[in-house]
Amino acid sequence: MQRVLFGLLKGLLIGGGAGYLLLHLGWTSSIPAYLACAVVGALVGLICGRLPWKSETIWTPVVKMIVGSLVGAGLCALGLKFLPEAKLSLAAVPGGELVTNTAPVLAVLVGALYGIFVEVDDGGSRPENDKSTKALQRKKAAERSLPEA
Repeated sequence: MQRVLFGLLKGLLIGGGAGYLLLHLGWTSSIPAYLACAVVGALVGLICGRLPWKSETIWTPVVKMIVGSLVGAGLCALGLKFLPEAKLSLAAVPGGELVTNTAPVLAVLVGALYGIFVEVDDGGSRPENDKSTKALQRKKAAERSLPEA
């Protein structure tokens, strides 16, 4: 449960930042939405899960970024297909009501969903390799078989 919440938080922060940038610049059409969701997916793939400097190889974060950008663009396509007229109303904005288009909302959703997925999938602690695990098990078994003085 902790990993789900941690992935959700990271994804919401990255997606929320991209959504705010889209909203602030007024880019709510489909092309900026695809680009933003692809960038959100890549950043979430990089940041969520195992940290890049703790990876065994450099290729793991690179593959997570490539897959994340493809997942982000794919989720954006699904969102634009099934939520074409999604609007978000914020009444707490001073000076009236702010209504936005689907692009910022999709960036936040992509960040949250992919953040949860990557954190749960890649965030676990890595078990030791088989040789050291077997050696540790043999050592513990030998310690148990020794008579106590």
